[in-house]
Amino acid sequence: MSVQTGSTSPAGPAPQRIVDRARRLVGDPNPIWIRELKQAARLARTPVILLALAVLMTLLIASIGGMVSRDIAPAKTGVILFQVFFSVAYFVVALVGPAVAANSIASEREGRTWEAVLLTGIPPGEIARGKFLAAYTAISMYVVMLAPVGAMPFLFGGITAMEVVIAFVFLFLIALLSVAFGLAISSTMASLRAAILVTLLLAFPLSICLFMAGGAGLSVAAHMAWPEVPEGPPIWLPVAYQRAPFGLDYALFLIALPIAAIAVPAWFLYQVTVANLTSESDDRSSGLKTWFAVCTPVIAAAAAVPACLVKPTDRLPATMAGMCAMFAYLTFCVFLFAGEPIGPSRRVEVHWARIGAGRLRRFLGPGVPRSAHLLLAAGVPSVVALWAVGHRLILGATLTSPEVQTRQLEYFAVYALAFYVFLVGLGAFLRARTASPMIARVLLLSLLFAIAVGPWIIAAIAGLVAELGTSDRALLVAAPSPFYAFAMVSKATHGDPEPAVIVGYAAAVGWAAVGLGLLASARARCAAIIAQRDAAFAQTSALLAQEDEAARAAEEAALARAAAQESGEPGGAAGTVA
Repeated sequence: MSVQTGSTSPAGPAPQRIVDRARRLVGDPNPIWIRELKQAARLARTPVILLALAVLMTLLIASIGGMVSRDIAPAKTGVILFQVFFSVAYFVVALVGPAVAANSIASEREGRTWEAVLLTGIPPGEIARGKFLAAYTAISMYVVMLAPVGAMPFLFGGITAMEVVIAFVFLFLIALLSVAFGLAISSTMASLRAAILVTLLLAFPLSICLFMAGGAGLSVAAHMAWPEVPEGPPIWLPVAYQRAPFGLDYALFLIALPIAAIAVPAWFLYQVTVANLTSESDDRSSGLKTWFAVCTPVIAAAAAVPACLVKPTDRLPATMAGMCAMFAYLTFCVFLFAGEPIGPSRRVEVHWARIGAGRLRRFLGPGVPRSAHLLLAAGVPSVVALWAVGHRLILGATLTSPEVQTRQLEYFAVYALAFYVFLVGLGAFLRARTASPMIARVLLLSLLFAIAVGPWIIAAIAGLVAELGTSDRALLVAAPSPFYAFAMVSKATHGDPEPAVIVGYAAAVGWAAVGLGLLASARARCAAIIAQRDAAFAQTSALLAQEDEAARAAEEAALARAAAQESGEPGGAAGTVA
């Protein structure tokens, strides 16, 4: 039912259950997906591109195999071809997938056909799914065409058939992420050229970083955990599934973490696409806030996993590394929700009233105070849980000085938590005081950079000016910087806290107090703006009601005069005859 007109739309609401969606996908597939497939079928260049790609990949693998097989054994040749093929296939998927997806929504807007899509009444979520399925189908065709070439390493030996199958499964999963990434970028762009350019500029460095860090980098850690996994090759995950012994490490690192690494960013990119396709007067926040509320505990649990599996002497660095990763994620979410509207629009409020939305649904809706409260409600317990897990692990280890390490972890957690509270309050305050989300984010980034770097520059200048005996006091000037938490960790001792620790605690308390004050100011500002808007709506409604009442009175007076004239005409006619 339309919120504005109250009329029922021609097509009924899409089923919400997973089983109903699956049945609908088979019996009544997504219309956007079908339209995109029909348009792609008319392109004569698609089979030519696929054939050329398959031929070039075949020639590459055959040439490398012919050169390598002269000097080394066939089994090693198969391993080399396996690494080369799936490395090249990874970059094909990571670069072609975003480019194909970036062509979907931006081309609609540039071709002036996006308004026609909106007039069909299809929800933004269904449009996003249709565009995703179309782009994913296109990139899947590339992978399928390369499948026969990917089986060539198996013929040389050294690689099992299951390892090749697992590698192709992960190739499809990487294609899923790459298409979702390109679709999220395309949903924000109005020009096709700009969408493709920005997507490729971002996809190229990201794909290289992920290949180096997740490939060669993690292969070292995998070899340390399972010596059966070779150290150095970037394509190590399929080999680990086959050769690593099953256990707790296997279940966490090879099952749970890969699922989270695929599901969390894919869900985020989907919600970003839906939010960008939704009108500004509609609810664009519930999807992203639901993602944040669900995924924050998952990311916190993933950050705590390394500390549980490393050596007792490495538990403190592993816990602090997990806290740093968690703090980086929470900082990103602060910037993400800095684009929230001041409050829900009238259209959203009417929709909530009609469906009888509860407190949770309204809490996850648009609004700066709601976003700040959600950031605190999900972020603070996650940091506290990480600290509690690390504290328990350190106390349970057989260390010479566990008290010092627990103090170090406490110093780091307290400062990080206090600065996070300040960051949430600052983001809410800037959004409540600025008219554009972009301005709020730029100001937030500038202030964060100044706070993080500025105190250290002042401390460096003070250290150069001060005498050698008092140069340590110059470090206290850097206490407002969030990186000062590492300085507090280095000053932890068995005895009483040093001045550097005391100053750090004072700075942490100050940041928390300032953050709560900024949050209260932002709440008051948003409440005042919403009150002004409601007063303006009430005044407009009153004026419209007065106009309607005056029009109704004039209409009734006109009807009364007409009735009086009709009743007086017979008498007037009789007098004239007499």
